Amino acid sequence: ACAPSRRYPEPMYAAAARALAARGWQVVLLGGAGEERASAERIARAARAPLFSLAGETSFAELVAAIALAPLLVANNSGPAHVAAAVGTPVVDLYALTNPQHTPWQVPSRVLAHDVPCRGCAKSVCPESHHLCLRGIHPQQVVDAVESLWTETAPPISTHRRAPQSPLLA
Repeated sequence: ACAPSRRYPEPMYAAAARALAARGWQVVLLGGAGEERASAERIARAARAPLFSLAGETSFAELVAAIALAPLLVANNSGPAHVAAAVGTPVVDLYALTNPQHTPWQVPSRVLAHDVPCRGCAKSVCPESHHLCLRGIHPQQVVDAVESLWTETAPPISTHRRAPQSPLLA
């Protein structure tokens, strides 16, 4: 599970999911069992939008397969973001600056962060209690990053496949 200091706030995830759904995206929530499942349920309720949650419903192999099949992933800077990079899925990385080091590589991405004086604190829980390195990322920035990344990476319309519209939030 992702450290609390590296989790995008649930109300902001919900606002981003609601805005994406309003633009015609099918949003799927991913995560593990326990707290991640409970968090996904709270996000889904708060989003007040049609979305699906697979949180706590998949094995690791199924999670990897879901990410590989997705047109793009929106995630905290955690395991799923790195899985997306490994399987070639474009990723919008919500990047807390607690330990700036690894961002997705060799895959199209947008890394969203809000610079703060306490960057690099390396703490699992925000020692300042403000969580500004992620709270400073407005949900509209997430939506804009998704749409920009989709514009950059979408398959040509002339292919036999329909354009996928299912970003995953993990």
